[in-house]
Amino acid sequence: MSKKVVKGKEPAKSSKPVVDIKLTEDEIKDCKEAFDLFDLDSSGTIDPKEVQAALNSLGRDQSPTIFRLLAGIEECGAEIDFDSFLGHINDRLGNRESKEGVQKILDLFDAEGTGHITLKALTRVARELGESMTEEELAHALERISSLGSPELTFEDFYKVMTKKVYG
Repeated sequence: MSKKVVKGKEPAKSSKPVVDIKLTEDEIKDCKEAFDLFDLDSSGTIDPKEVQAALNSLGRDQSPTIFRLLAGIEECGAEIDFDSFLGHINDRLGNRESKEGVQKILDLFDAEGTGHITLKALTRVARELGESMTEEELAHALERISSLGSPELTFEDFYKVMTKKVYG
């Protein structure tokens, strides 16, 4: 983004730490759409209490991935602007090039705590995100890339997919 500089004045310095955003342009757009849903008064900021109320209305059983993704949002402060919101999502997703970052993403899928991405978990996340693939299609996709030969991914399988070291 370019900053507008008024002659004779320097741009305001932000007290926020600079965060290296590892999200794609489409993911940032999706985050902005989600942020705008929470920003009911179009003020450019959201209140963590409003986020929690919106999440509670969704129901924990209906969207556990979203709950885990937004966990700790209140630590961003009483008024969360889009940059802080984006930084939080970025931190929760982690660096997709590191094993630690990929583990964070796997943990979002793994509500049962199995250490794997099961067909049940993938189906749940697909439905939460509005994906229309059938369970059979999801099972076939998992089987193609699973080292186990079943509709279940180990961490290593998932890491290879996330770092594009295998395409199935």
